[in-house]
Amino acid sequence: MDTTLSEPTQSPGSRKGRPNHNPEFRRRLAKAACEPGVSIARLARENGLNANL
Repeated sequence: MDTTLSEPTQSPGSRKGRPNHNPEFRRRLAKAACEPGVSIARLARENGLNANL
């Protein structure tokens, strides 16, 4: 059985095991969170984040 594991691609200074989301993703979520009537907890869950982030 031949299994090849790829090395994780991390940028310098990133912390292992913690996501480092790109700025566009962050901007999009911040803009969505500012919309009237949006549930921040639901928005976080839908995007795979913890609501306290």
